[in-house]
Amino acid sequence: MSNEWKAVWNRRQAAEVALSGDWQDVFLELKRLNGFDVVDGGIPLDSLLMQGRRIVELLHLSPGMSVYDVGCGAGANLYLMQREGIVVGGTDYAATLVETARRVLPGARELTCGEADAFDTTLKYDAALSNSVFSYFPSEDFAARVLTRMLEKTTGAIGLIDLHDAAKEEDFLAYRRATIPDYDERYKGLSKFFYRRAFFEDFARAHNLCIEYPAIEMEGYWNTPFVFNVFMYRK
Repeated sequence: MSNEWKAVWNRRQAAEVALSGDWQDVFLELKRLNGFDVVDGGIPLDSLLMQGRRIVELLHLSPGMSVYDVGCGAGANLYLMQREGIVVGGTDYAATLVETARRVLPGARELTCGEADAFDTTLKYDAALSNSVFSYFPSEDFAARVLTRMLEKTTGAIGLIDLHDAAKEEDFLAYRRATIPDYDERYKGLSKFFYRRAFFEDFARAHNLCIEYPAIEMEGYWNTPFVFNVFMYRK
């Protein structure tokens, strides 16, 4: 991933007051650290909790099972899942965010810092997740390497959330330019990668996986018209 984006994520620091509050305050702070505070003041708590429940359902997880989060950031998704009795682990390339994740997830099986295509696959999990991360990858080749490792890491489902849709790229850029002054200058070197659905279909076919594109609606999320979700299941 680009050094520019890496610098952005490493600059993000947790607010101590929020991390010492109740679980809702902690969760919202972890989401803020993970970048969900950038437009219109963020997403309502109820919408985020509903998304979390839907992801658990789609990954076929229940208490006592395990999930691995690629690009876990400060651990927001894992924090919710651990509260539901799910065993968690993850990786992220931003050291400051991983430090926060370790602080709020002392019972995690593993939380490592490194590139998304280089995490160790020795420990296995029932499912693997990546939320709003693939759009920061540089290419389909890089994404394919990450998917291959996710497949090796899990014995079950793989879920990818918020993939920027190549068919909606022009609409996305038009919206951003209309809502953010000097968007092109402010986000120079901070572009997103847009995916063809065929890329995921080809990967699923090559690895004998079923693929679905479930809707995960989140009220108040400005990005919804420009992204899609992919879930893959072993046959």
